[in-house]
Amino acid sequence: MSRPLITTQNLKISRSNRTLLNNVDISIHEHDRIILVGENGCGKSSLLRTFRGVEEVDDGTIWFSPNLKLFYLEQEPPEPSINNLVDFFIKDIEFPDLSKINDIIEQLNLKNINHRKKLSGGEIRKIYIAKSILSESDILLLDEPTNHIDLPTIDWLERKLLYLKKTMIIISHDQEFLKKIGTKTYWFHKQKIFKREGPYINFHEWSKELIEIEKSQSHKMKQKVKSETKWSIEGISARRKRNVGRVRELEKLSQDFNETKIIEKKSMDLVLNKTNESALNVVEAFDISFAHNSNNKNNIISNFSLKIQRNDRIGIIGANGTGKTTLIKILQGIYFPTIGRIKFGEHINLKYFDQNKESIYLDSTPWRTMTESGDYVDFKGEKIHVLSYLKKFLFDEKKSLQSNSTLSGGEKARLLLAKLFLNEHNFLILDEPTNDLDFETLSLLKESIKNYDGTVLIISHDRFFLDHTIDRLLVFENDNKILKYVGNFSNYYEKYGLSKLRVNQTESKFRQKEFKNKKSSENIIKKKLTFKETYELKILPQQIENLEKELKQLEILLSKDNLYNDDKKTFDETINLITKTKNKLSLAEEKWLQIQILNDEINK
Repeated sequence: MSRPLITTQNLKISRSNRTLLNNVDISIHEHDRIILVGENGCGKSSLLRTFRGVEEVDDGTIWFSPNLKLFYLEQEPPEPSINNLVDFFIKDIEFPDLSKINDIIEQLNLKNINHRKKLSGGEIRKIYIAKSILSESDILLLDEPTNHIDLPTIDWLERKLLYLKKTMIIISHDQEFLKKIGTKTYWFHKQKIFKREGPYINFHEWSKELIEIEKSQSHKMKQKVKSETKWSIEGISARRKRNVGRVRELEKLSQDFNETKIIEKKSMDLVLNKTNESALNVVEAFDISFAHNSNNKNNIISNFSLKIQRNDRIGIIGANGTGKTTLIKILQGIYFPTIGRIKFGEHINLKYFDQNKESIYLDSTPWRTMTESGDYVDFKGEKIHVLSYLKKFLFDEKKSLQSNSTLSGGEKARLLLAKLFLNEHNFLILDEPTNDLDFETLSLLKESIKNYDGTVLIISHDRFFLDHTIDRLLVFENDNKILKYVGNFSNYYEKYGLSKLRVNQTESKFRQKEFKNKKSSENIIKKKLTFKETYELKILPQQIENLEKELKQLEILLSKDNLYNDDKKTFDETINLITKTKNKLSLAEEKWLQIQILNDEINK
């Protein structure tokens, strides 16, 4: 069994006079890749910060393995003050490998960032991702690592994290990312942490089953409280005096029931507030080109035409910096094309969800963000109190009166959604709307967009979200072209992969660089491969292919509807086989790549 690195006993964490976690016992072991899930504000980020020493616990103990090193990528990392990336990366590294550092800089396209200008959210995130990977830490604490980065970088990050074989504790809303990375899931629920072994697949079915068990237990406890209360009221006074112990048990039972009873959450019955019908042609672009400087020949967008019609549902994907946000600003009339023209249809009522949340004034409050004056808002033709409306988005009275500057990234995203649902519109443009959202709010947004009968344009890197909200794609390719594709993201990915997006490096180059630094000089000067190495170089590709097919079949079996409920034995066996097959595949790939690189060096 792998050695423990962190253990907690009777851990209690409270924030703002509210208990987030209580009496929690967990153990983090070497090579665990643990996913933390739960609604916003349940204590996931607070747990990471306590491990890092940024925040303190209210009660209980945390044990760390001696000399344990942790790296913490926070949810909203500050813009680093740097003049030289290499100097920034080698800080706190005892034995820096400059070759490896330069490789990471190249792979993440960080070489040409301008330190004199304000860095974008994606650039900041990539810098800290690089620092986390280069760090000599034993555990990576990653809070929403995929926020603000593009699909090629997410793909790169997934492969890199799997290759590292480090212990990781990860918070993320990206379900496709979680399915690939996680080996255990910790569910934050009602001040407790419920632990699940195995990959993230079928987490939702598992959590629903636990809730059903809770409901049954709560119902039994409620019936017992009723029975004991009836005895307490109807019993003869003298008998009650002789049964003081039973009365005390009733008091404790009532207290336990109130602390553990299941309060059914009402689903947020919210519908996007559409106005009158727009014109058939919502917006048209005719041979547009755009450069930030009109004298600049390096166009971000070149000779592009587009017709968006009423009720179209279009997703936009591509690498950061390719012009996605620029295009949607042109389609709103915020930017004007350098060449070409834009035509807007009649009766267009457009609302824009800005990924940078710039429409939220930090010196205001959630209350005043909803209504500049007064205590009521108009929602679907009715006047309701602003607090009642904000409660639909999980803002209590205290939080509704706090400064927006104190809100977390997820809370700011929910506040923007609250404004979005309040406003009327028939054309929605959403720029990275899923960043920082918990699963419940994400599900609400997904279902609302699915049922929205207006026009939708969405920039997103969330593959699951795109699959359930759009039916056409605009793909910003690596040769400054924009591909129009009919279908959702999975359809596109199955046909093209990410080859048409701006990738950082080819697969082979990436993989070779991973192993190059591991080879010793004595191996490199070998004149030829041994017979065994030659044989393995020949047979390993077929073995790898067979293992990949086996893994795919196991994952298909695991994704079968209701497998967990219908056949738990098969479910558990499948999880064990997936883990073993992944390990075999990883070892086979590593062995083949080591021999291949050695062969390349010999045959230079």
